[in-house]
Amino acid sequence: MLKYLWDWLLVVSFAAVLAVVIKLAGVQGGYYAALARNNKVTESVIPAPRGEIVDRKGRVMAESISQSYVAKDEKDLGYELKRKYPYGQTAGLVTGYVAKTTEAEVLSNTCLKTLDNNDLMGKTGIEYQFDCLLRGVDGRRLMEVDAKGKYIRDLGRQELVPGETVKLSLDAFWQDKIYKMLNGRKAAVIISAPKTGKILAMVSSPAMDPNNFSYQIDNQMIKIYLQDSQNLPLVNRAIAGTYHSGSVFKPIMATAGLESGVIDKQTLIEDTGIIKVGDYSYSNWLWTRSGATNGMVNIVMALQKSNDIFFYRLGEKLGVARIKEWMDKFGLGQKTGIELPGELAGLAPDNGWKKAVKGENWYLGDTYHLSIGQGDLNVTPLQINNMTAIVANRGMKCKPSILNDSKPDCQKLDVSAETWATIVEGMKAACKPGGTAWPLYNFKTTIACKTGTAEVGDGTPDTHAWLTAFVPADDPEIAITVMVERGGEGSDTAAPIVGDILKEWFNEPDTIVPRYTTTVGE
Repeated sequence: MLKYLWDWLLVVSFAAVLAVVIKLAGVQGGYYAALARNNKVTESVIPAPRGEIVDRKGRVMAESISQSYVAKDEKDLGYELKRKYPYGQTAGLVTGYVAKTTEAEVLSNTCLKTLDNNDLMGKTGIEYQFDCLLRGVDGRRLMEVDAKGKYIRDLGRQELVPGETVKLSLDAFWQDKIYKMLNGRKAAVIISAPKTGKILAMVSSPAMDPNNFSYQIDNQMIKIYLQDSQNLPLVNRAIAGTYHSGSVFKPIMATAGLESGVIDKQTLIEDTGIIKVGDYSYSNWLWTRSGATNGMVNIVMALQKSNDIFFYRLGEKLGVARIKEWMDKFGLGQKTGIELPGELAGLAPDNGWKKAVKGENWYLGDTYHLSIGQGDLNVTPLQINNMTAIVANRGMKCKPSILNDSKPDCQKLDVSAETWATIVEGMKAACKPGGTAWPLYNFKTTIACKTGTAEVGDGTPDTHAWLTAFVPADDPEIAITVMVERGGEGSDTAAPIVGDILKEWFNEPDTIVPRYTTTVGE
């Protein structure tokens, strides 16, 4: 009897177990199978490196560096990419910097490549301008892990696509050297190749170090950059600083006068030292300094001596409408279109502008001020460099470009060869004994230049120091422009900087570039 009872209990128990197995396998089997799969498979992102930014010779100016870390949510060793800038602040305002995206930037993304929260994105400079090109496509990695998250094996992989390289026309060696040469002064230096418009150096000082924003994040330095209203280290002075030009504007006046026929090479204007119009006086810098005059002056001597009286009278003959026409032709008051964000157009004023903006008529005194690069005229150093390159090219106007492989975009200004020859003669004379650019007298290489000392216009006696030049004068290899904010006189401050650069550029180590031993003006 007990045997039959035992057999019956075994049958019942087996049936119960079988029922549970059937229930688990048939009713909830799909659930547990899915749960098992989810617990065993994980996906991780393989960050794609941004493309490199390199100079004209292939020197790396921005690169992606991988840094290893241990992820919190899994036991795999992972890594992230950080952006490194080997030339730091010497090129920081050109390369720009990257930082993590905001939600608004993700939503407004217009690139074909996806953008996720906390991805790195270009914020300024080349990093911003060519963000879509530099941005890569992240890869994906499927892995099998055990219940504790321990790696077992790879299940699949989608390879990353690195960003594309952007090659600049800059020479990083000179970029670095010139920045250090400025030694913290508030200044801009531009060197371009006149025949192509390519920018070989674009230095703005002082500048931020882009590594502080991405490679070795320094929130204290970032705060300093943002709050430094005196030095403005986040502003690229070469394209986003606007200044009165002073006498570096005079080659435009010379072109306007010669091409309109109001003067020719033989036209003489007497330097009276000062011109009085009613209660207003307009003087030549030499008269202001020493009470001297240059006598009878032609256009070549006017450029050589930077004679204000000649250009006041020339402006009077031309009138503001014709001056405005030639400012437009040389590109003042317009963005050059260089491939960098933040470029300003400056201001090329005329009577229509003054009436519309100030509600005032244009007076003869306004024309006098404009004729020597003062008044309401505002320019960027890049615009003055572009003007210089046009004269160097004898009228070929090439759009400035910072990309090495872009096709030159040039057009010819309708100006006679005689006009260019006359202006170049005057600019050559400015760099030789008797001219205003006395620190450049000793060069074997022939230089054509123009100095400028521009009043700031804020009620202080401060002046911006300018010198712009093309070298060699008869077959120009470079156009170089230096502007030092509140630096004093162009001949005293900007010219020696140009001289120091030209000594090395043209291999004249023995050439002496004097400093402040004498001053002949402007």
